[in-house]
Amino acid sequence: MTQADIENAVLASFLYADDMGEDTSKSFILSEDAFTSDFRRRVATRINATTTIDKAYSVLSYDIEYKIGGTIYEQPWIDILAQTPLPFSLANRYHDDIKKAYDMQRLV
Repeated sequence: MTQADIENAVLASFLYADDMGEDTSKSFILSEDAFTSDFRRRVATRINATTTIDKAYSVLSYDIEYKIGGTIYEQPWIDILAQTPLPFSLANRYHDDIKKAYDMQRLV
């Protein structure tokens, strides 16, 4: 998996959490700056808002499509939606790896 695929999988995990029957009490706040594209950072910001407010992940895709520019029919959005979602426990581990890579890159 490429870095972009891993990031997309972490984001997709939130988008499909309700469909997968995930326990939303295991959701977590994303480190927005650690994502490698501006678009994924904006999606992470919207996911964090949902996580903080009400964890209504079932309407998150709709919310993102209409509140973030460049989503409907755009390839970066389609790439996220097409990625296989992960259980929150695994998504959290991948997210930790993304944060570590970001922190290491900042030190260089």
